[in-house]
Amino acid sequence: MELLIKKYALLNAVQHNGKANPKAVIGKLIQENPSLKKNIKELLKRVTDIVEEINAMPLEEQRELMQEFKIEKPKKKTEEEIKPLPNVKGSVVMRFEPSPSGPLHIGHIHTLLLNDIYCKLYKGRLYLRISDTNPENIYLPAYQMILEDAKWLAKIYKTIVQSERLEIYYKYAEKLIKQGHAYVCTCKQEKFKELASKSKPCPCRELPPKEHLSRWKKMFSSFQPGEAVLRIKTDIKHKNPAVRDWPAFRIVKEKHPKKPKARVWPLMNFSVAIDDILQGMTHIIRGKDHIVNTERQLYLYRYLNKKEPVFIHIGRINFTDLKISTTEIRKSIQAKKFIGWDDPRLPFLRALKRRGYQREAFVKLTKHFGLSKVDKKISKNEFFKLLNAYNKEIIEPLANRYFFIENPKLVEIKNAPELTVKIPLHPDFPERGYRLFKTSTKFYVQDKLEKNKIYRFMHLFNFKNKQFSSIELDPKLNAKLIHWLPVSKDLVKVEIMMPDASIKQGLAEPAVRNLEVDSIIQFERFGFCRLDKKLKHRLVFWFAHK
Repeated sequence: MELLIKKYALLNAVQHNGKANPKAVIGKLIQENPSLKKNIKELLKRVTDIVEEINAMPLEEQRELMQEFKIEKPKKKTEEEIKPLPNVKGSVVMRFEPSPSGPLHIGHIHTLLLNDIYCKLYKGRLYLRISDTNPENIYLPAYQMILEDAKWLAKIYKTIVQSERLEIYYKYAEKLIKQGHAYVCTCKQEKFKELASKSKPCPCRELPPKEHLSRWKKMFSSFQPGEAVLRIKTDIKHKNPAVRDWPAFRIVKEKHPKKPKARVWPLMNFSVAIDDILQGMTHIIRGKDHIVNTERQLYLYRYLNKKEPVFIHIGRINFTDLKISTTEIRKSIQAKKFIGWDDPRLPFLRALKRRGYQREAFVKLTKHFGLSKVDKKISKNEFFKLLNAYNKEIIEPLANRYFFIENPKLVEIKNAPELTVKIPLHPDFPERGYRLFKTSTKFYVQDKLEKNKIYRFMHLFNFKNKQFSSIELDPKLNAKLIHWLPVSKDLVKVEIMMPDASIKQGLAEPAVRNLEVDSIIQFERFGFCRLDKKLKHRLVFWFAHK
């Protein structure tokens, strides 16, 4: 009975983040044996005592006990479904448009994967469009980094770099000028804002297209930055002043690293809308903070007589305690405060990938947040708690188990028998094979052994006060499970890079030598790690999570 209670208490605890509910355990027991109702008071006392004992254990120890008792794990939750896209007719065309100020970070992942999920669902095409029409914030290595990051996460149909499309934007600007839908404004910015706030046109607005074409050409030659701006004509009495005759092109003094001779550059609303039209976007997912930009861009669809896509404005995921500034991080990397964009302390995709996070975990997280219009506030810890849970679902079945002893301490267990023990590479998949250990009396441990406390070396034997007591697993002993390594010249020196960039050092079992770089494994009672590199005298792992 005690073993049965322990079984259901462990199952319930692991299902509920380490805390079992006595009533739930009793329910399972009675479901299995209804006659137990006769002695419900006695049963309740026994269950309560065992649940308290189980709940006092760390979650990892609960899982290890399940493994020792050969208890099957709880079934996984059903995969979350994502909300269908509205107004889909056939396949879809969508885009993801980052700027090349740095590689992709956790703020990009949600939008990119939403687009990818829907393009795969509806057999559509996903464009990666690099928005680099602002010469003031270009980081040349980011072009390749973004491409690598995006291709790891999503299926990219085609990559577009906007700075390579300037002639296309110029052509459409001239067309709109000739149609009378755009004009070159030479008013001082303060004067224009003053007039627009009163719903009054500036003097430039009513000049003939011929004059504006002449001014447009001067933007490429004689006008200086700030002296002239191309504006799109809108409703001058629009309820939102930000929509009234919005700016489409400006003169920029800074040299673009890819187009150093260019001085006239489209602003985001113009280049984005033209590309969305020409590439046939059917659905555009963007944050609620872009609602005004959507209103601006819709004027170009009307003027060019093009079908409008479906705009979906979603809520922002706001971190309460995490600011991501690629410009500031770039300076910190240059100052050697971080080892690079993949530094484990940074919330960038390449850092998370190097630690062992899997693409499918990000997909699950994206489905969890979905297309909600509600803004979400989330702390860094809450975000990673979710991501870690999803990542664990994916890697736990894949990750073989190994022993690692941090800062090993030598202990001798008196009268310990010489044993040969086979421990499975994975408790759920015996077909993967076993690790073989030969033990005598000397071991490495990392736990501090307390006097008069009973311990059990996992998969091996029980001892007390460094004296062997028994081999059999006995729940009544309430032995504390600890892991171990037999003293051997074949043990492997290991370093583990932690999320805070500190390094853990210790010894691992010889079998880790056979691992390939990029392998994801679990060091028992430590956590999931990815093998980063194999050096001559040691292996270097990066820690993912518990």
